[in-house]
Amino acid sequence: MSSARRVALGVGALACIVLAVTLTFWAVDVSRWNDAFAAGDVRFRVAPEDERLWRPAELAPFDAGRKLLAVQDDVDFREAVRALRRADLEDPVISDPEVAIRRNEAQARLEAIVVRDTDNARRSRAAGMLGVLGLARFVYETQEREALLSATIANLTRAVALDPGNDEAKYNLELAYQRGRGLELTEASAGSNAAPGGQGSKGAGAGQPGSGY
Repeated sequence: MSSARRVALGVGALACIVLAVTLTFWAVDVSRWNDAFAAGDVRFRVAPEDERLWRPAELAPFDAGRKLLAVQDDVDFREAVRALRRADLEDPVISDPEVAIRRNEAQARLEAIVVRDTDNARRSRAAGMLGVLGLARFVYETQEREALLSATIANLTRAVALDPGNDEAKYNLELAYQRGRGLELTEASAGSNAAPGGQGSKGAGAGQPGSGY
């Protein structure tokens, strides 16, 4: 056997070994991603502040496992839900810079999903959660409330258009229209500086804003 042939066989054998190792890494990463989603979803319910949620230790380099499984959209959506939960929508305080940062982060993440995601059901849920965020802001913000309500209605309308089966978005859209009618009546009777919110409201943006997600 010539030396050139021996070299070629050696290179081929090495390539086969590398391929076998890579496939093994991918198989392990697939299993780890499945476990990470399941465990992360459970952990999220009790510790949404945990930064390690949905972050398995991948063996394949360059995030090959993540790209192979095309799970980035799923991760992005979960991170957006996490950001919204950490935004403290039930807290009427708006002067805390940290709270403002978390709410802005949640809005930015949700908007990115609505614009970039290819799954209409996921886009609908993100648009619906933007509506929940808008309803919550409508309770504690006193400036530019008409523009805020208009944007909220637009997000909820988009959510229903993307997924007509999104009942939460439909409910919150009706709630937004009710808030709009209430705003018109309040401004007509007491002027534009009347206190925001109201008594006896139920659903997202009321006593427990954010319950719609």
